[in-house]
Amino acid sequence: MKEQSKVNRMKSLLFIIVMTAMPCVSWAESKEPTTLIADPMSLAIYVILGLILLVLLYTIYMLKAFIDMQKPASEQKPMLAGIISKLTDTVPVEFEEAILTDHAYDGIRELDNNLPPWWKYMFYATIVYSFGYIYYYHFYDNGTLQIKEYEQEVAQAKIDIEEYMKHAANSIDETNVKFADSKGIEGGKALYLQNCAACHGQSGEGIVGPNLTDEYWLHGGDIKDVFKTIKYGVPQNGMISWKAQMSPLNIQNVASYIKSLKGTNPPNGKAPQGDKYEEKDKLSSK
Repeated sequence: MKEQSKVNRMKSLLFIIVMTAMPCVSWAESKEPTTLIADPMSLAIYVILGLILLVLLYTIYMLKAFIDMQKPASEQKPMLAGIISKLTDTVPVEFEEAILTDHAYDGIRELDNNLPPWWKYMFYATIVYSFGYIYYYHFYDNGTLQIKEYEQEVAQAKIDIEEYMKHAANSIDETNVKFADSKGIEGGKALYLQNCAACHGQSGEGIVGPNLTDEYWLHGGDIKDVFKTIKYGVPQNGMISWKAQMSPLNIQNVASYIKSLKGTNPPNGKAPQGDKYEEKDKLSSK
């Protein structure tokens, strides 16, 4: 009973340490490092709490040393061995008969060992920490739940993508232009109707300018050729350069829309002009 009382006291002190340490951790997490340095009162509280924790640890150490001094020399253990024994609560092999159960499997008997105290203390600590976690993330203003962090990161990612696209759009030219996606083609259609339909027709059938829906092209039918034609124009044929009025991204979208008109066969289509162009992917597949 006396030994059990000592053990209980040890457990009580450990519990006090956990209860003292966890608020310190939660409080420190809510402070920025610069705040601790700039605010002397906060720094003083942090130092005092740390000193209290050190005093408790030292008290436990001295209590353990005092308890060991009361034991007979034959029962005293080295400090490290005593700590390991307390943390694991192991039963010596010669006394295992006392904790054998009636459960037997293939001649193997089951021991009724306790959970290691270190495991139980960690479990208790997680319970105490959970209260601090709930308070910090559900009641404290600075606490941000994971779903909120995710939403903030997604919003920031969209901003970063838009910023990147602004810079990337200006780097598009006739050497790296690509076929736009459906959204880009829709934007290209609006620009075409606004700027190009007067010469090439609402459906690309051709008026003053050539028909854009057939397989014949005056200046090349590849997406790069169409981009280049729009960008620099064809002054000798009356087509102006659009690089001053349209951004590289917009020119890419218009070129992609024009390429999408192939084979639509609008009414009143103008007669073919130029050379027949076959897509490179079709040529490679033959």
